[in-house]
Amino acid sequence: MDERVAEGPFLRLRQPEDVAEIRDLMVRVYPPPHGPEAIWSAENLLRHLEHFHEGQLVVEAGRNLVGTATTHRIPLEMALVPHTWSEITGRGSLSTHDPGGDALYGVNIAVDPAWQGRGVGRLLYEARIALARRLGCRAFVAGARIPGYHQVAEAMSPEAYVEAVAAGRIFDPTLSKQLRIGFRVRGVLRDYAPDVETLGHAALIVLTL
Repeated sequence: MDERVAEGPFLRLRQPEDVAEIRDLMVRVYPPPHGPEAIWSAENLLRHLEHFHEGQLVVEAGRNLVGTATTHRIPLEMALVPHTWSEITGRGSLSTHDPGGDALYGVNIAVDPAWQGRGVGRLLYEARIALARRLGCRAFVAGARIPGYHQVAEAMSPEAYVEAVAAGRIFDPTLSKQLRIGFRVRGVLRDYAPDVETLGHAALIVLTL
């Protein structure tokens, strides 16, 4: 029996040879009506390794990649002011990475639909939080998707929705899980990134270290 299969999912650093499989994984995570812009380009995946290799993680199960996460470092003051995903990540290239940045920024996380709810996402979050602490960062910051928002958008603003999720009155498939890990909402990032489920909006979340 393959030892990796027996051991279950394990986490490791992303490698250049993972690029094609990561793109396949993201196709499964972001099917239509998500557009092609939701899928990392091979060029950007390789740039991530050049800018900040230790912040690029994958989870492997057997011979398959079932999860991936992308992070970079930026100044905390930059992370806490209004921004878009494109601005904060250099259009996904991580050209904005600052080796001395005091915030670890969660650029992306993707888990194979067949493996969601099986601890892969938590494994990636725990590894990134540990990395942030090891680097001496003051906080882990991210723009959290709010995929449940499109279902109530006609009745609620994104601010009202995020407030209701933070208060526990509404369950959001992404934000609610991040709050359970220990993140706190610091506001709403309007027009953060094109997304049919969030209508482009995100919650600014912070985990103080």
